[in-house]
Amino acid sequence: MSLKLRMFQSGKIGKLTIKNRFVRSATYEGLAKEPNGEVTDKLLKLYQKLAEGEIGLITTGFSFVQENGKAFYNQIGIHKDELLPGLRKLVKVVKDRSDSRIFIQIAHAGRQVFPDFAKSRDIVAPSSLTDKLTNITPREMTRDDITTCIRNFIAAGRRAYEAEFDGVQLHLAHGYLLSEFISPHYNQRTDEYGGSIENRFRIIQEIIRGIYDETDKQFPVTVKLNAADFVKDEPQLTITDSKIIARMLIKEGIAAIEVSGGTYESTLLGNYTPSRTKIKSKENEAYFLPEAKVIKREVKNLPIILVGGIRSKAVAEEVLEFVDFVALSRPFIQEPDLVKKWQQSISTRAECISCNRCLFEQGGKGLRCIYMEKIQKRKKRKQQINAK
Repeated sequence: MSLKLRMFQSGKIGKLTIKNRFVRSATYEGLAKEPNGEVTDKLLKLYQKLAEGEIGLITTGFSFVQENGKAFYNQIGIHKDELLPGLRKLVKVVKDRSDSRIFIQIAHAGRQVFPDFAKSRDIVAPSSLTDKLTNITPREMTRDDITTCIRNFIAAGRRAYEAEFDGVQLHLAHGYLLSEFISPHYNQRTDEYGGSIENRFRIIQEIIRGIYDETDKQFPVTVKLNAADFVKDEPQLTITDSKIIARMLIKEGIAAIEVSGGTYESTLLGNYTPSRTKIKSKENEAYFLPEAKVIKREVKNLPIILVGGIRSKAVAEEVLEFVDFVALSRPFIQEPDLVKKWQQSISTRAECISCNRCLFEQGGKGLRCIYMEKIQKRKKRKQQINAK
């Protein structure tokens, strides 16, 4: 009798049992209703398919905790109590169709917003530094701004709990606001929220403590953590900083860390963005594994989730020798049933070609695989021509 692959064995995050080691990493869907980010039928259908695909843990796309924390059009909102009925529907559609767990990612965009979207917004960040990719210059947050932001993150955590999500993920990655605070590249403040790594972490600490105070102590709070900024200029967040932050997160009772890296400005350095292209071989996969190994050595028993270019069943199993869960994002856009395919040995590699067109060509239609959409259209046209 062959042993069950580790990827199909259950695992733990806090007190929660996750039925397998697969995580759907948070992905902007562009399917919520404007302007408040209400849950729509299209959004429900997307999560229904993910649930039916037997993914152990589904993390929603980032939801904004306050109005000036919104990054893109049609983003999920969690900034008002009026949004709770829709959020409960989102949880229910997953629970009705599977025993998958679902977390909601909560975030503030900081200075990383869609340029056209930024024109009518009060764009804020830890420091007033121009983004070298978008040319957006944010307003430096006052202490009152920071206090309000902390309260809004805590309120969002409370809403996630009331909507009956299984847990919440704080977005500390990819150059959004909380990622900006922990990075010396983006945070050049001289008050108690800047300077030392302890000060730069302070906003995270206050948010985590506040969420635990507002919810059941067993409600898992997890983070998506930048291992490094991967930008051209110094100073910047490095794995040395992230090791220290990981230890701080343990002290605050965090339930798991998803390791990622990069920001918008990483594009200027080359293929160092969170969603890298040209993943054509096993050697190109799991590109944040070196950083994840370092952080795992620091946190020992705390679950580590690895995201970043995992495309093959073989690599997914191999990396589970070093981390606890594997997270995929782009592959589930095209194949929400990928876990079932691998479990049933229908395939051994995702069809995703990592072209990133799903991220850059939504065109108001929301998250979908543009590559496969184009292929299907060509096939249809060919069939119509042959039928004439």
